[in-house]
Amino acid sequence: MLEIKNLSVESKKHINLLNDISFSLQYGESIGLTGQSGAGKTTLIKAVMGILGKTCRVKEGDILLDGLGLAALSSSQRRDLCGTTLGYIPQNPMTAFDRRIKIGKQIIETFRLRLRLSKEEAYHLAVEKLQMVNLVDTSRVMESYPLQLSGGMLQRVSMAILLGLKPKYILADEPTSALDEDNRDMILDLLMNQMNDSGILMISHDVFALESLCEMILVMERGRIIEGGPMEKLLLLPKQEWTKKFSAANIKLDRRKWEWMEY
Repeated sequence: MLEIKNLSVESKKHINLLNDISFSLQYGESIGLTGQSGAGKTTLIKAVMGILGKTCRVKEGDILLDGLGLAALSSSQRRDLCGTTLGYIPQNPMTAFDRRIKIGKQIIETFRLRLRLSKEEAYHLAVEKLQMVNLVDTSRVMESYPLQLSGGMLQRVSMAILLGLKPKYILADEPTSALDEDNRDMILDLLMNQMNDSGILMISHDVFALESLCEMILVMERGRIIEGGPMEKLLLLPKQEWTKKFSAANIKLDRRKWEWMEY
């Protein structure tokens, strides 16, 4: 179980970025995070991953991974958890890759390091997972540098790596934002399949993605969780002002009641 207990994060200037966040994520469970831009959703995921950087710090609270307190671990111990225990799909996939190294080499070295595979085994696994995310021209993709691929393609490469590593917990930051409808549906199907062995925490503003994948949606505003529930409940019975606006923008219209008028 991934447990967030009374977590607060502040910037170097002592501005609160997260305030008293608490929830838990279990195997086979998926939780969605939504809310206005700047609400602290990405900051929360970075706190869990241990990649907040030097501009902010955990002020209070605990992050427990299967009962293990992450705050007590060294940087190298936190890195060892990345990939096979904690999997991360970043919102901007360009930041996940070294621009100087071809995509294929980065995937293969990741699989060799994390899964202790031979170079040949890692290559075949890379090809298999790239094809699973609809990157069928695997030779071209693997021979490309990150800047030669689109944001949507890089997002799918990130997903292919995650599928190969099979992490126990998946933290996905807007994983469908750069994808067309067909590829979005394909990625959601793959994430659903991963739920058999993983817990998933997904940031998104995509109602379809959240409703398809997540049983519980948490709404964040100004570093706090302001309400939560299934997507249907949030759309039909929103309590907070942001959620009411979100509902108004996304509620499904019943087109059977439309009346066409001729002028």
